[in-house]
Amino acid sequence: MLSRQFIPSFVLLLLAIIIRFQIAPWANQLPAEYSNETRYSADVRFRETPGAVWQEFPLLARRVDQVLLVSGAVAIIQGESHWTTEDGTPTYEPVGLYGVHRRTRLNVDGYGDINRSGQYLFPPHLEKKTYLYWDPYYLGPRTATFDHVDEVEGLTVYVFNYLGTGIDDTAGYTVLPDVPERYQAISQAQGKLWIEPVSGIVVDMEDTGVTDFVDTATGEHVADFYHWTARYTDETRWDQLMQARSTRLRILALETWLPLCALLLAGVWSIVSLSRPGRITRR
Repeated sequence: MLSRQFIPSFVLLLLAIIIRFQIAPWANQLPAEYSNETRYSADVRFRETPGAVWQEFPLLARRVDQVLLVSGAVAIIQGESHWTTEDGTPTYEPVGLYGVHRRTRLNVDGYGDINRSGQYLFPPHLEKKTYLYWDPYYLGPRTATFDHVDEVEGLTVYVFNYLGTGIDDTAGYTVLPDVPERYQAISQAQGKLWIEPVSGIVVDMEDTGVTDFVDTATGEHVADFYHWTARYTDETRWDQLMQARSTRLRILALETWLPLCALLLAGVWSIVSLSRPGRITRR
């Protein structure tokens, strides 16, 4: 039987286990009240129809994520992208419902308005590998492949190159004439993501691509109509950096620092107890 002298050590050991394997996973899941907005500055080359004159102008873009409800381990998120001219005229506006696993951040079949694969958000403890992801920025999936380690404002980040091909963006371009009755809108995209690996938060993003008119009846390419480049605004980049820093600290505290402190205190208490006479009770 344990001496009463060792009870504090046992309690501290139990506390370390509870923090690491119970409290940390619960605290690090996607919050039930999660919401986030990112904004982008963009430059585009655009025409409304295949024969129209090209126009070049800046766009304002934003992505909005909002948890509507939680069902067990799955969060139902409304995800939106809004691309508008400076006077507020919309050019691209997809909206969807996504079922997202709160721990892994993966899209979950059977919960969104359509079944989607891959990540909705990137997970904590990001790995140096290739991820499939599908979020509201496009109406189809992209593939992000690890490229190198970098630093942004003193924060270590993983840089990923991403690629999206054959993305059916038709639902986002219904503001245009003849879409979707005559044409589908099919996009090709590529870009970079700067992601803080412990939190999985994207701290910067740059994007470029082209969208084509494709004949709805025949599936044949008709003409390109939309070329763009976009990147996080300075304000969004700063906000995402602050989120990444605070989330990273919370994860490290719950998964490493607090359990380690509890274990160290348990060890110190045990050593002190062993140095005292009458430390073991016999039965």
